Amino acid sequence: MKLTTVICFLLLLTSITQAQEKDKYGRPPLVPGIAELKIGDQVPDILIDNIINIDKRSIRTSDYKDRLLVLDFWERSCGTCIASMPKLDSLQRVFGDQIKLLSVTWESEANIVDFFKKNRFLKEYNPPVHRASAVDDRILRSYFRYQTNPHVIWIYKGKVMAITGYEHISSTNIQEVLDGKTVSWPLKNDSFDPMYPLMRLDGLSEEVRDSPYYGYSVLTGTSNSMQIGLGGLFFKQDTVRNCSRLAFFNQDLSSIYQILLYATKPSVTMEDMRKDATKRPYIPHPARRILEVKDVSRFRNDRQEDKVVWDSKNHFCYEMEKQGRLEKQALAKQALTDLNNRFYLNGRYEKRKVKCLVFVKTDKPLTDTLPKGKGGMSIPALVMMSLDYAQKYPPAIDETGLGYNVEFNIMPDDGTLAGFRKEIQRHGLDLIEAEREIEVLVISDAK
Repeated sequence: MKLTTVICFLLLLTSITQAQEKDKYGRPPLVPGIAELKIGDQVPDILIDNIINIDKRSIRTSDYKDRLLVLDFWERSCGTCIASMPKLDSLQRVFGDQIKLLSVTWESEANIVDFFKKNRFLKEYNPPVHRASAVDDRILRSYFRYQTNPHVIWIYKGKVMAITGYEHISSTNIQEVLDGKTVSWPLKNDSFDPMYPLMRLDGLSEEVRDSPYYGYSVLTGTSNSMQIGLGGLFFKQDTVRNCSRLAFFNQDLSSIYQILLYATKPSVTMEDMRKDATKRPYIPHPARRILEVKDVSRFRNDRQEDKVVWDSKNHFCYEMEKQGRLEKQALAKQALTDLNNRFYLNGRYEKRKVKCLVFVKTDKPLTDTLPKGKGGMSIPALVMMSLDYAQKYPPAIDETGLGYNVEFNIMPDDGTLAGFRKEIQRHGLDLIEAEREIEVLVISDAK
């Protein structure tokens, strides 16, 4: 009996140890003894095996010592990775033997093979996508460490020449590399800590630090030490240093005002939303954003400029720190005033009349209703998930008065607004097009 107990304990300890070795994303541990490679480093002759969707099950990095080898790290949970696969296949066909665009994942061969068999987006693409991918990988991830996907490693003539996000994979950039041009793309740096201050004023005396007037803000252009659009708004109350900090990194102007203005609103809990259905997470619907500026090119790339070039000119990093423990809402309001002054803009919420889709009750009785929390969809969920989030229709609002109080067994629609209406009409509901005064985000030039 004692021996059985010891064996069970050892098995449990082994499983706990193995689980602890995995990172926070559930990925297996790195291979001990492998040093991470940086830009400019010579790449050793690495055997890359377990490759699917290709004639050769294995290759070596030395096979491409005179060519361009691009490693695209991905996994099934990464929507951006999957959406970029048709583009990668197309570029591989265009450049042929001059390059190798190889996808790489730590996930098992069985799971990845099953994924390619069942993924409708890739199967129904014309032509269907069968991405060459290394699976069950630990070796490459140990040489090229990352936290987030996609993570792209550019190896040319045996050296690491760039580490980027997926947006840099383009025919223009590939041709520049093959032509021997020098590139200086932003580094995708997963070790960057967004909670660490951009400025450290540690030399200040406690008297200065504790002054109610203490504070600073810093605005910079694009940073090459992190990816474009890193996270959203980062906020921290530092109890040790008795200050509050707010920051964002590599965001365009539209995103800056969207995340900052939303932060000026009071925090909304699930309980708040249940009590008042109008209090819901902000969906960045295009019709809820109004630009009244002379130079729209500061906000969006209408001129179809090279994305990397446009990003480098139109993304910003910002940090504000103030003395004391300020709430996020209060600090966001100060930052908004500061940025309005710096950019000569006026960003705010306003009530405007906008064409909307309005949920209404019909004269028919409600059908197929469920008690709250029983797995159906409430009206706010229908508004956000089925309509506003898709961004194919005018913004949707709820005038049924039902809110979260009732849920419906509503099956997915056929992808058209007419199909969606037909489905909800069976439940005693309808959607009508009408002009309504709703809250919108307005950005205009400052007077």
